[in-house]
Amino acid sequence: MGERRLSAELKRYGYVFSVKKTGVLYVISFGALLCLGRLFALNLYAQCMLCVIGLVFLPLFLKNAYGNQYYQRRFSDLNVYMEQFLYSFQKTGKILATLEDLSLIFQGEEGGSTIEKAKDYILHTFDEANVEEKGLAIIEQEYENFMLSVIHKFALQAEMLGGDYSSSTRILLESRRMWADRIYEMQQARRKKRRDILFSIFVSILICLFIYMISYRLQLHMELHPVAQMATVIVLGLDFLIFYKADSQLTVGLVEEEPEEMRYVDYFRRLKEETPKSPLKKLDHRLMKKYVTREIEKVFPKWLMTVSLLLQSENVHIAIYKSYDDAPEILKPELKTFMEDLKENPDSMEPYMNFLKEYTLPEVHSAMKMLYSVSEGTGGNFEHQISEILDRNQRLMDKAEKMRCEDELAGLYGLFLAPQLTAGMKMAVDLMLLMVIYFGQNHVMTGM
Repeated sequence: MGERRLSAELKRYGYVFSVKKTGVLYVISFGALLCLGRLFALNLYAQCMLCVIGLVFLPLFLKNAYGNQYYQRRFSDLNVYMEQFLYSFQKTGKILATLEDLSLIFQGEEGGSTIEKAKDYILHTFDEANVEEKGLAIIEQEYENFMLSVIHKFALQAEMLGGDYSSSTRILLESRRMWADRIYEMQQARRKKRRDILFSIFVSILICLFIYMISYRLQLHMELHPVAQMATVIVLGLDFLIFYKADSQLTVGLVEEEPEEMRYVDYFRRLKEETPKSPLKKLDHRLMKKYVTREIEKVFPKWLMTVSLLLQSENVHIAIYKSYDDAPEILKPELKTFMEDLKENPDSMEPYMNFLKEYTLPEVHSAMKMLYSVSEGTGGNFEHQISEILDRNQRLMDKAEKMRCEDELAGLYGLFLAPQLTAGMKMAVDLMLLMVIYFGQNHVMTGM
């Protein structure tokens, strides 16, 4: 089952199986593993074990390598698609005409078939409502990206309502540019992190070889001991595993949802419902509040973007109500309270000021003040206010996504240190054997 899944994943990434190509790859890998085994003076049994372990990992390394290339292509396609979609829609004002333009740009390319499916669905579906929305959903299912869904929602609203949407288009084009810049930066950071972990593994191997050099100079031949042989195979196997784990985490797609969102939702609930009494509980609550604050900073701009686009056609109250279903889970309890307060005091600023008031979030509170100003029709030109909210939200999203990327890379620090720990364990075993053999030889010589 695992082999079939791995084979299917490699095929999805564009790997074409060839007996000749695969044979050459395995021969080269086998040769490299033999050289590595010779460096550590492995006997036949240990050398066979190392080769088996290395060749088992080879398809997994191959999957990550092709996965990286695949996601690079998808990022490039998505980046071009969003940019051209906005430019074309600004010119035509029609989703179908925009997709027809894009199908020419992507003709013969990987993303072209998905655009054709969406276009054909819109052209040939007559017995369903929201045809264009469902057609665009075909593309969204393929890429699963927040910016893409925002652009599509904007186009659906703009086509339905008409009017001048040039300022919104400009903001979305700038948001796309900042999104692309963030991805480029993240790719560079991932490549650097991968090199750092690979270098850490290389250094750990050199450290292990250093003890062997001492043993060789003293003519103790500690490396031939069965315990040393087994320790070498285990450590090298662990190094393969460490690199595979790191490489897997650094090989990611374009989905931008937080995998542990529900954990923060639980923290948020506990902070609301629990009253800590003991010092330990208070410390626990402070840590939870820190995590929740950071999570809200990351997801709030996504909700604000949805509200801002809804404001093109709705008043503030309706925009907030309509945004609830698509809101991040961690914001929903507070949004529910906010909407209830708005029903009771629709003209008051208090509901806006009470939103997430327990948290130190100056950017969030500032954005809520701006929403209140728009709802009351104060603070100047309405279009200018909407543009200002979108502009501010754009900066917030950029900051939030950079925070998310930093958090993701920070979690890999343990894998950077892991090879040094395995090398330390190997050194401890080798030094112990070195002393045992050295003192054993001295004892024999003294006895003689």
